Amino acid sequence: MPSLKGLKAVEAALRLGSFVSAASELNVTQTAISRLVKLVEGQIGQTLFERHANSLMPTPAGKSLAPLLDDAFRRLEAAVDSVQRNTLPGLSVAAGPTFAMRWLIPRLQHFQRQHPGIEVRLVTAIDDHVTLRPDWAATIRLSAAQLPGLITERLFGASLFPVAAPALADSIKRRADLQQYTLLEVAHSPKEWPRWLAESGLDPARFRRRLSFDYSTYAIQAALDGLGIALARAPYVQDDLKAGRLARLFDLELVDPGMAWQLIYREETLADAPFAAFRSWLLAEVQRSTITDN
Repeated sequence: MPSLKGLKAVEAALRLGSFVSAASELNVTQTAISRLVKLVEGQIGQTLFERHANSLMPTPAGKSLAPLLDDAFRRLEAAVDSVQRNTLPGLSVAAGPTFAMRWLIPRLQHFQRQHPGIEVRLVTAIDDHVTLRPDWAATIRLSAAQLPGLITERLFGASLFPVAAPALADSIKRRADLQQYTLLEVAHSPKEWPRWLAESGLDPARFRRRLSFDYSTYAIQAALDGLGIALARAPYVQDDLKAGRLARLFDLELVDPGMAWQLIYREETLADAPFAAFRSWLLAEVQRSTITDN
């Protein structure tokens, strides 16, 4: 049976079409690659390459072996990765898709730099009912609920306000001007725009230009692309507002007393070192974001 080192040399040479390229990838000399390939050819009794002065061509046997070696090494890498993942300290955290995409994921690199030995597995939670599965260390949800037996820590408020691309926002001077533009709605929250308009003293029935999306992140992206005006919550658009990619329209915001993003976890989870590190980082990141936003 050829050695794993020899088979890897053959695989790299077949895939890259060159002993030189294979040597560079594996950080060895071209001579070492040539020697390993010849050793494998001798062990299996097959010539795998036709060697010419300025080229290297796989033989029929080499062509047959190439996809098999590629698949074998992919499986081996996946197996090793799986073992490493199971031995690395880590935690699973659930969050809604829009919060995860627009606030948490862009900041996770900061946590990874501070704690390179802790793996955070992010789980998307889209159900309305707030739960904490046994395999989750915590969940971050927009909720007013106090769940029995669980600790809830407030992260952000949940006020809603309109945003638009700067070029579009510059053309809107009064709230009544909104009637000339498309309102970007979220399908699971159909009452948000009618409520905001009513509290602005406007008749929602007069606003017929609407586009509806499944998730807030789609509506926000549509606003970024200049398709209309979205109602957004601060964490979703905080980075875009600071970067000037979006502009806030008017001071009126919708506030639901008690509603907030909460970090929800079991008391005993605090004794878990990876979670304790993640919680401390998250609360500090929220504080930093709040201070910067103000």
